[in-house]
Amino acid sequence: MQLKTSFTHKNILALIKKEFKINFYGDHGVEHWERVFKNTQILAQHYEVESKVFELFSLLHDSKRENEYVDERHGPRAAAFVKKLINEELIKLSKEDEQRLIFTCANHTVTDKDNLLYNDIIVQICLDSDRLDIGRVGIPPEARYMATDYAKLLTQS
Repeated sequence: MQLKTSFTHKNILALIKKEFKINFYGDHGVEHWERVFKNTQILAQHYEVESKVFELFSLLHDSKRENEYVDERHGPRAAAFVKKLINEELIKLSKEDEQRLIFTCANHTVTDKDNLLYNDIIVQICLDSDRLDIGRVGIPPEARYMATDYAKLLTQS
């Protein structure tokens, strides 16, 4: 499996940029999304799994932030945005992948670990990929916040 390093969903990226309320190049902007996408590819390669969800999660999870600091509702707003994009057929996924993407966007900050989707490897890779990039805001990633064993291992290196 070859690592993908750039976004293919240019139309969605352009739409996000047009509506983005904070600095597009800030802590929660496009450079963060690129690192999250790279992290998904590293974890996915380790677990030998591919998914269209990885790129879309990377692009969309912080797309509805209203500030760079505490914004507890940005995940649910991103999930609502995903539903809108699905309804408008700008995102075309299987029903299972739609649910994964909605769940990961809604739960990437505070995760409902009791939800059955939490145990899905694609979901776990998305969540860990974002958490592995927390160092950008001066917080070192910690194994206790990771879902996958490989991400836990990466926090120790």
